[in-house]
Amino acid sequence: MDYIGLLHDSGKYEKQTAKIIPFCRYIDVYDNAVSAGTGNFLVDGPKETIGLTKDIIPESASYGVKISGDSMEPEFEDGQIAWVLKQDILENGDIGIFYLNGEAYIKKLRDDKNGVFLISLNEKYSPIPVGENDRFDILGKVVGKNHPDDIKEYLQ
Repeated sequence: MDYIGLLHDSGKYEKQTAKIIPFCRYIDVYDNAVSAGTGNFLVDGPKETIGLTKDIIPESASYGVKISGDSMEPEFEDGQIAWVLKQDILENGDIGIFYLNGEAYIKKLRDDKNGVFLISLNEKYSPIPVGENDRFDILGKVVGKNHPDDIKEYLQ
């Protein structure tokens, strides 16, 4: 301890501090936007893989999709990125990404005695019924969102 004291007094001792390197996670963001409106095609579309620090996106996110339209306002805005946990089952009332007859949507799921519907949060849009003969897939549950300005340094 005397030696440490002498080093301190001499000015030749510098306390070492560790540099923390932020964790970077790579995630796909699909270029084809999901529709918060009338529907867009998503499956097998072009995508960009970006590296993000874990505090920007939810840990459970499997991929991201760009939102197009205003039917999910005020919760989700045109141009935002929705982070999605890939799964094929959702609970009634969950917001998810859906594939219906060739189009991809971000909507709230309603499954009740009247049938299955994709619901917009913006009340000016009518529910979209899912018919018995429709091609319908659940692509995942929305687990978060970001405005593109929050992650613009990662996007091309």
